[in-house]
Formats: sequence, C-alpha cells, structure tokens
Amino acid sequence: MEIKIDKTTLYEGLSWVQSVVERKTTMPILSNVLIEAKGSSVTLTATDLEVGVIGDLKAEVVTAGKMTVPAKGLYDMVKELPDQKVLLRKCQNNWLELECGRSRFKLVGMDPAEFPSLPKKQEGARFQLDGETLLGMLAKVDMAISSDETRYNLNGILIETETKDEKNKLRFAATDGHRLSLCERELTKKIPLEQSVIFPRKGVVELKRMLEDKEGEVSFWVDPKQAAIEKDEKFLFVRLIDGQFPPYAQVIPQKAKRVLSVSREELVRSLRRVAVVTTDRSRGVRFSLSPGHLEISANNPDLGEAKEELTCQYKGGAFSTGFNAAYFLDCLAVLGDEQVVLQLGDEVAPCLIQSETDRGFTHVIMPMRI
Repeated sequence: MEIKIDKTTLYEGLSWVQSVVERKTTMPILSNVLIEAKGSSVTLTATDLEVGVIGDLKAEVVTAGKMTVPAKGLYDMVKELPDQKVLLRKCQNNWLELECGRSRFKLVGMDPAEFPSLPKKQEGARFQLDGETLLGMLAKVDMAISSDETRYNLNGILIETETKDEKNKLRFAATDGHRLSLCERELTKKIPLEQSVIFPRKGVVELKRMLEDKEGEVSFWVDPKQAAIEKDEKFLFVRLIDGQFPPYAQVIPQKAKRVLSVSREELVRSLRRVAVVTTDRSRGVRFSLSPGHLEISANNPDLGEAKEELTCQYKGGAFSTGFNAAYFLDCLAVLGDEQVVLQLGDEVAPCLIQSETDRGFTHVIMPMRI
C-alpha cells in the first residue's frame, strides 16, 4: 500500500476517528486505525466494538492495500507535520513509513486481518433527517442521560415515532432517574421505525460531532440491534442498547397546584451564585415562594450561606421545596424562552418546565430533601 494525501485532509480524518479508539483495552487492535486505500480514496476506520466510525478521504493511491497502526501515534505525528503532501507506505512486518517534507517516521503496525469488521448498511428502517433539527433535539435531551453503568437501559436516548391524526412525530427522551427531558418534532414524512430504540451515550457524542456542520440531510439505517448513520462521507455505526426504557409518561405531572413565571436570565444568575455554597455532590438549593416573590437559598456548614430574592408572577400561598441547582441550569441552558414557567405540586412533587416558544420540549426535575 502506498498513498499520497494532503496533510490537512489526513489530519481531519484522523481527528474524526480519535474519540472512538480504545486507549486501554485487552484487544490491542482496537487502539489502531484501519487504513484502506483503493481507487482514488483512503478509508479510515476505528471501533471499540460498541461504536464504529468511518471516514472517506480523497487521496492519490499509488498502490492499493490496507494496514493498521496506532491511531493516537499516527495522529500525533501528522498533527506536527508541515502543510505539505504526506506519503504513507506499508513496509515489511506491517510497519508504516511516513514522509512529509524533510520529516521521516516509521510506526509499528498490526495485521489488518485482526481488525474487527463493521456491519454494513442494514435492511432495517431507512430514513433521513435534517441535520439542524436532529442536533437541536439531541441538545434538548442529552443532559439527562444517566452515567450510572448499572442502569444500562438509561445510558442513552430513547428514539420513538408516533403517527396520530395524520401527523408524524419523532420523539427523543432521556432520564437519569432524577430528571426527564423530552423533545418531539412534527415531520412531513413518516419514519418507518416499527419499534422504539435506545441510542447509547457514546453514540450520541459521536453523532453530535458528525453534526458539527448543521447543514444537510443525515441518512439512517436502523434495526432492533444497531444503527448506521451517514453524512458527508462520514459513517457512524452504533450498537443499540438492549433494554427496556421506563414508562416516562407516568412521571410527567398532569396538573400543577402552583405556577410561577420568572425571568430566565435572572433565575440562571441567581442559581449560579447560590450554587457556589452548595456541596459538589448534591448541589441542593431551596425554592421558597410567596405572592410575587421567589427566594433561592442554600446552607453549607463548610462554606456558608447564600440567599437570592427574585420578583416573579405567583399568586399562591407560601411554599418551599428543594431541587438540584445543576439540573435547573442544564435545562435553562437549552431553553429559549425569556420567561420560565415552573409548574409545581407539593413538597415531594416534581417540577415541570415546558417551553412557551418550543411546544415540543418538556423537562421534569424531581425534588430533593434540603
């Protein structure tokens, strides 16, 4: 195998596969990137057996072939090269020889036959989504994905579709047991997804990287076990989570006893200031309501006390409850409304936040003892 490729093109391709490569693994081949040269392009492939990425790069292929080398080692080398043509040549014993300008490197490789094969595009449900719409939906829910590995069925985003009254809806949901984030969009075309699937957290991270350039359509192939995504010569393969997502609709409050409206910007600033004295683990703050007023407070014996008073629209009786400040800040960061409407029940009831400008967004935050 021998190829000539622009340094910037190669660097961008290696950047795309870096985050998937396993740094510490019992299978050394998973630390490598597979380089395949044929026709007028070079394909870079990396996988950790759960997520796989492929990038097609334009190159001058002198001799076709394939090989694998340590992904990080090659990335670090290419990063420091001058902006010139790079020559990659396969040598004996799977070594890679790299030349660029006056630079010469040799990198130890492995037999490409050991590299695991990635699935092909499936025969499952095939559909396309607008990149900007998809990225916006992911941003509204991914903060609620659980990081508790023992609750593997919560370690991703639920993707489901619904057709009702001739309206086609796509819905994303995520929960960590303490909060729920839900986002749905009405689509012009029906998505042929027969059953809901759970897209894993690492796959979400890679999908968001793929969508950095928001423009354009994203193609999906989804079956019950895996998903394949394609956009702009980049491919992403993801093993879906085999588990049952909890019945999230049951935790969404249907009727609120107390409703208040407050400036989103003022609420964000107050929460940030009060959160300074909270513990890193709980981030607990108390919300105290009285007609026209919202008081946010926290007390930490090791740091001190904090109290903020805000003017709000509220006509009910005096009431107080506790919440995790970080959960509110995460939600408010993706909320486009100038005024935030909080729907509350009693001291042990969750808080419901629904956007006035984005009717498809729903967020639920469970209370905590303060």
